[in-house]
Amino acid sequence: MPSIWILSDLHIDACPWTPPPGPRVDLAIVAGDVADGLCRRSIPWLAEHVVPRAREVVYVPGNHDLWRTRLPDELDRGRNAAEAAGITLLDSGQACVVDGVEVIGATLWTDYAIGGEGQRALAMRVAGDRQVGMRDHRLVQTRDRLGTPAPFRPPAALALHVEHRARIERRLAEPWAGPRIVVTHHAPHPRSLLHGEVREPIDAAYASDLTALMEGERAPDIWIHGHVHASRDYRVGRTRVLANPRGHDTSFRRRDGPWAVELENPRFDPALVLAL
Repeated sequence: MPSIWILSDLHIDACPWTPPPGPRVDLAIVAGDVADGLCRRSIPWLAEHVVPRAREVVYVPGNHDLWRTRLPDELDRGRNAAEAAGITLLDSGQACVVDGVEVIGATLWTDYAIGGEGQRALAMRVAGDRQVGMRDHRLVQTRDRLGTPAPFRPPAALALHVEHRARIERRLAEPWAGPRIVVTHHAPHPRSLLHGEVREPIDAAYASDLTALMEGERAPDIWIHGHVHASRDYRVGRTRVLANPRGHDTSFRRRDGPWAVELENPRFDPALVLAL
């Protein structure tokens, strides 16, 4: 069975990073947010630093990968650029097979309902606030159904979530004899949130509750995600949920000389390799 190197949320444009030396693996899975700009930064970085270390590379774009781009256009270009670089880009529920393991991937976005259906409207207002909400809705553009340029507001993210979730569900419903892994950038369960539970409306921009997909007969063996800058390893139903995000590194040298280490996620393991 394949060895799988798991990474996410590297943010190499904000805080440059190079993976430490390590063994070559069968499959590298990167669950989004390498950098701002899928084609300009993320895919070139993966091609330089991850492709040489893995026989196969699967990348699921995160929200930051789409900042300062027009979403459908960037994804179209990204699929071509990824293929040329030897990377499999799974952005909206596509699947690939590596050594008998089916990998299903999608950015997923969110349904804004993790705090309850009654809180969805509030969560969307908070996420979409142009001053203090999610920067995605100021820095990402999209197109409407007619192809006309349009702002990427919370209803657009919700529509993508519905589409991505439906494709994941349809794929999981198909018979498969081997292991299955789902990879999303946004988290699939409230236990992945920063505090391990819903505490405020903005939490709905980071995770949705997809327990139903992990408790059924066709549940994936593993669900890998990013977006929440905290390491996670827990079980829901039949599925192991894993996240290994680097997050931001704001370490600095003090005026008196010593190096001060400030890591957003000190539990990040740059050599996390899963052996199925």
